[in-house]
Amino acid sequence: MATGDIDDILASAAGLALIRQHNPELDAYLTEAYHFTPIRTFFIPYGAGISSNGKRVYISYDLQTTIDGVECANALVRHECTEWGLRYFLGIGTDYASDPRGHRLGNRAEHDRVVELLDRPDAWDLYAEVIDPQVILAEREDFEDKPIPQDLALYPYPKDLRYKLRKAAMENQRSWEEWEKVNGTD
Repeated sequence: MATGDIDDILASAAGLALIRQHNPELDAYLTEAYHFTPIRTFFIPYGAGISSNGKRVYISYDLQTTIDGVECANALVRHECTEWGLRYFLGIGTDYASDPRGHRLGNRAEHDRVVELLDRPDAWDLYAEVIDPQVILAEREDFEDKPIPQDLALYPYPKDLRYKLRKAAMENQRSWEEWEKVNGTD
């Protein structure tokens, strides 16, 4: 999602399925990545993100993802992995402003998982009521003293935000402490 703007537009379900069908490398990546366990010890100023190499998904430690008694973190995992995979394997969504397809296909993957998990007619609306306000708030929070992962993918965020995130990840002691725990060097 673009900073300060919740884009909940969904690509078609058939569109994502068709892309996966015609791109076996992407499909293989997503099949594995959809089972990633998110790392929840960092602050992510837009709620969730993925590592630059697509091997780790981060969900902000303060993002509440249990909805109606059901843990929905995997929906965010699917969104992040779908966006990353589309960029990496197909060049879709590399520039969010001019090509929001990757994000919207990520929304589709997230939506479909939410509907599956919550199993109720208003699943997506309920999920959005809980998640969207938290993401909007997180985007507006100061993060210089909060732990930021060093390998966080920083697209499609503005240059000034990317700079601040890199600086926080590299110069913040809390970032280093969490990074060492994640990488087993603690």
